[in-house]
Amino acid sequence: MQLSDFGLAKWASTSSSHITCTDVAGTFGYLAPEYFMYGKVNDKIDVYAFGVVLLELLSGRKPISNDCPKGQESLVMWAKPILSGGKVSQLLDPSLADGYDCDQMERMVLAATLCLRRAPRARPQMGVVVKLLQGDADVTKWARLQVNASEGSDTLDDEACPGRSNLQSHLSLALLDVEEDSVSMSSIEQPVSLEDYLKGRWSRSSSFD
Repeated sequence: MQLSDFGLAKWASTSSSHITCTDVAGTFGYLAPEYFMYGKVNDKIDVYAFGVVLLELLSGRKPISNDCPKGQESLVMWAKPILSGGKVSQLLDPSLADGYDCDQMERMVLAATLCLRRAPRARPQMGVVVKLLQGDADVTKWARLQVNASEGSDTLDDEACPGRSNLQSHLSLALLDVEEDSVSMSSIEQPVSLEDYLKGRWSRSSSFD
């Protein structure tokens, strides 16, 4: 059984990498773009939602807030330019002051950035996210490389975007993080998997023996 939606379970073939739902269920602000717009369900929609949770912990803000200035109601929409610009201090909850560990904070920011990638296949597996948050040195180095390499190239997969959808009123808040024109991930440099990174690192170190 594969878990789909939020708090709902659906039977699906274990050989299927994703399924399509006609009834989208969940909390706005946590929904991955491909799921909210097109009903595409896979294990990476939970990774996206976890990225939003990390942003909440970092910033002290809610996923969707009507009290924020116009255009900043979406936590993800507000945070992404800050993450891209590397201005982490602007992201952090002011109540934290200086009471945090810089290394731990960096790992949380890296994890949030990777989890919130628009393309589902570009998001890491949760096992990798756990290792990153635990401080695994190799995973942390890999995460830094991935974040630096993905700047300006984070778009939805063509596979996850079969068409366009017009949504109105408050539902548009959930779409604030989705670009109007999506570009195929095949047209940009593909992210390097953790396994490939570690293999390459081992090969380079072995060549000096």
